[in-house]
Amino acid sequence: MTEQGIEKASSFEAARARLVALAYRMLGSRAEAEDVVQDVWLKWHLADTGTVQTPAAWLTTITTRTAIDRLRHAQRERASQATGWLPEPWLDEVAPSAEELALRAADMSYGVMLLLEHLKPDERAAFVLHEAFDCDYAEIAAILERTPATCRQIVHRAKTRLQRAGAPLKRPDPAVHGRLVERLRMALEAQDRAGLLRLFSNAPELVCDAPLCASPNEKPTAPHSAPSSIPVSARVAASASEPLRAGEPAAVGWMDTITSLALQASNAEVVSMEGAVCIALLCEGEVVGVIDVLTDGATDASAKITALRIVTGAERLQAANRLLGRAAVRQLLARIQQRPDFSTAMSCDFPVDVYA
Repeated sequence: MTEQGIEKASSFEAARARLVALAYRMLGSRAEAEDVVQDVWLKWHLADTGTVQTPAAWLTTITTRTAIDRLRHAQRERASQATGWLPEPWLDEVAPSAEELALRAADMSYGVMLLLEHLKPDERAAFVLHEAFDCDYAEIAAILERTPATCRQIVHRAKTRLQRAGAPLKRPDPAVHGRLVERLRMALEAQDRAGLLRLFSNAPELVCDAPLCASPNEKPTAPHSAPSSIPVSARVAASASEPLRAGEPAAVGWMDTITSLALQASNAEVVSMEGAVCIALLCEGEVVGVIDVLTDGATDASAKITALRIVTGAERLQAANRLLGRAAVRQLLARIQQRPDFSTAMSCDFPVDVYA
């Protein structure tokens, strides 16, 4: 490799984590983000960069424009299917990667990412660049080929639309939120319907990427390894007997939906997703669902759950399984067993029987 080629590769690698995080915020999919960044690398590799004074700025511009093009295509597909959509969960690693650290720096909750679907591609790009990556309006203007004044208006309009759609103004208190999520996990595992009702607000919202029509009193005949792709996206009433009104066949109430989902998992674990705790549902050592919990923002014991975002699609859980699935646990145990102080004693409630 020539000296110029080495310098190009070095510049790209220095910016890569930030580019992946930016593309993920734009597209809501780690796989699509990786594809965009790969396209950007090819453009960078083939471009005459001799006059590029700031490689990071050039790469950010190309990444944003490529993500906008892909987002326009994706939104047309979603609109034609008339279906709901959820971002791919990005679970936090115990030993964060460069991408993980870049994502945490670009702080934006999962719930806000879902609401970004209300924005046009240019609005989404401007909002993400300004709010998550601290770009000023002059930088955004250069990327979007608009004036700074126009970009300021775009960001303001995006904030207004998000607030109208119910975007939380700030993250909840971590301790209060964590306790509420743990109580939800315990209630789901115990199938405590009365306990579940006490945790929710009067009009909770349930957004799921697949309908769950099984009765909560019936065990499934097979593991929930191939979830339906029919989406559910509906505001539902607090009454456990009132059905979802999403147009799906054999719709069930929100209480039946979440309890039936929990029944299809062997256990539930509290994990961290983008700096906030959520619930991962596991069946036979694989993640079959991730539940993001939104609260009303109260900072005491009166806090209530206002919404759940439930992802069950196998494709969108691939990254979660690479981190938490059976193979990941086996690798972790192998590293532990190599330690000189390793003991064969293991807690009886260890979530995955890796030797099965």
